[in-house]
Amino acid sequence: MGGGGKGGGSTQVTEIPAWLRDPTIRNLERAETIQQMEYQPWTGPDVAALTPQQIAANQMALDAASAFNMNPQGVTATQGLPEAVSYGGMQGYSAAPMFDLAVAEARSRDPRSAGIRDAIYNAPVSKRTYGGVDISKLGGADYSNIG
Repeated sequence: MGGGGKGGGSTQVTEIPAWLRDPTIRNLERAETIQQMEYQPWTGPDVAALTPQQIAANQMALDAASAFNMNPQGVTATQGLPEAVSYGGMQGYSAAPMFDLAVAEARSRDPRSAGIRDAIYNAPVSKRTYGGVDISKLGGADYSNIG
């Protein structure tokens, strides 16, 4: 801190210990690189699809109800369900297509905000400096060449 008035002043310096400095700079470099990654939603199955046995059982119940005029004609057990997708042998439904549609809709309704988001997440990684420290000599992964 600088002193004022007669009698001069004093300066106080606080230094980060060397053992803490390098890992801190590496973590900052990782954080700045990761912040440029856009959100990556889950694209796998969110809900398991009905099994063939479940579909058959539901259809039998609908058919039995129809026999007594208790069900609208033409209704099927899978009516209204999206087509199930196979994920390594498992059948399921994913919300990823709806998410993609929502992102596209948001982009078309507000292109300015979409452009700002693109600028933040898609900006090239520039040469970063941390007080003149050469990060390539700190060890760990070198994130400076990504982009």
